[in-house]
Amino acid sequence: MYKMLIVDDERTERDCIRYLITSAGLPLELKEAPDAAAAMEILKDWPADILFTDVQMPVTTGLTLAKEAAALLPDIKILIFSSYAEFEYARTAMALGVESYILKPVVPKELEKTLSGLIQQLNEEYHSRLLQDKQQSYLLQYALHSSISKTLSMKFSQDIIDELNRFVQIALLDFPAPFLESNYTAFYENLRKAIRLDMETLNLSPTQALLFLRREYKDAYAFGCGLHSYITENYHVECYISISQPIKDHTCLQSAYAAVEQQMEQRFWNPKTKVFSSVHSGRPAQAQEELDDDSLLAAVKHSLSSKDAGNLQKNLNLLFQKYRIPSNQSQIFVKFVFSNLVTALYPFLPGQETEGKSGVKPLETLITELYIQQDILKIIDTVQTMAQEIIQGYDTNDANIRREILATQDYINKNYSSALSVEMLASQVYLTPDYLSRLFKKSTKKSLSQYIRQVRMEKASELLRTTTLKVIDVGIEVGYPNYSYFCQSFREYYGKSPEKYRREESYETNTSLLS
Repeated sequence: MYKMLIVDDERTERDCIRYLITSAGLPLELKEAPDAAAAMEILKDWPADILFTDVQMPVTTGLTLAKEAAALLPDIKILIFSSYAEFEYARTAMALGVESYILKPVVPKELEKTLSGLIQQLNEEYHSRLLQDKQQSYLLQYALHSSISKTLSMKFSQDIIDELNRFVQIALLDFPAPFLESNYTAFYENLRKAIRLDMETLNLSPTQALLFLRREYKDAYAFGCGLHSYITENYHVECYISISQPIKDHTCLQSAYAAVEQQMEQRFWNPKTKVFSSVHSGRPAQAQEELDDDSLLAAVKHSLSSKDAGNLQKNLNLLFQKYRIPSNQSQIFVKFVFSNLVTALYPFLPGQETEGKSGVKPLETLITELYIQQDILKIIDTVQTMAQEIIQGYDTNDANIRREILATQDYINKNYSSALSVEMLASQVYLTPDYLSRLFKKSTKKSLSQYIRQVRMEKASELLRTTTLKVIDVGIEVGYPNYSYFCQSFREYYGKSPEKYRREESYETNTSLLS
């Protein structure tokens, strides 16, 4: 319903206009003002869509009011009525952008026709703005996809670049099941309304989404926990959330995306933690890193089983740093922790897989030597040397890595229409999910989700160009059974809808054939 302000110094005239509008059943919310000053005060707090004003009023004329109202509300529609039929009034009114000029006494049918025309005009302008806003949103999403893929160029207008620069933080959401495929539109709107997130979104896959935030959350961990609570309580679905550090400008979006992806990999060996962030203001360092012995030992064992040298070194360093600092814990307890660590490392020492175990002391001997050693720092050095032998003994030559990555790519290329997950792909090449994720990113410079999306989108574009399949069938063919989700994902990737892409590609093909 649109708002209309009636301005006339005669109360009877205002009552008459109100009666005629109400009788005609026009969808208008009405307010009245006796003069121009009162009208301007109302317009400041109640931005009307239509101003219906008399010309002749005390102090300030309706023409002056029309000029002031148009300056305050450039889109307002102005309707003048007066008992004076002079040509100069009409000409001045038209010059001020007045939509119509009605003479007193007002003819009901003429008023109804004029106002119906204005309402139709307002409807058309509203839908035009909606379409323009939607196209702007599509273009912004395309620019966001380009920016995290390092393909952003100056083909985007300065307006889009300015919009990109408004994003100051990003959050990566990861769901264990394809939750987003059928829920993404309502889900994002609820986040905007319920917890007032000023954001733009990007669908990476049916299980992953990026939220680009226009507001910085200094305590990113607390924000992530609040977001996680809202999702689990209202949607009864589990999810992991990774929050970036503040972003300086649009040139930092790609590195911020890489950072939240890397943080998210911790979910594979620390599944009890649901929120990951490098910013934990107000929390002690130990709590930030969750440096409890059980978690670190579990992470070490996970890295050993996956032959992940990088993470093994990282987790060992955390444990070594913790116990290099003097504490109130007894020597017996510290030796107990390191005896457990030695027990975990021992089966992976070079030579253990061969008979005789040449050069490697029995595990019992190593544990005994550890317990009789009085210097904790020397115990740490001994275990550190043992760990280095394991790390250096890992077979990490490029040929083996490349073979595993090629096998993963081949599987994706042949099965892009099926449901694909990191866990399932890792099982195909007998690696742990986090290790495969890191290897794949290091080798291809793309995450697994990025690569899967690329394969699916390129196949979709090929089918749109070379077949007459319906768009919904193209989506199903490339692994997107939900039509709207496929269209949204395609639009984010190519900057246009599948239908528009097909029309433009068909036109270019036909044009080239004719030339």
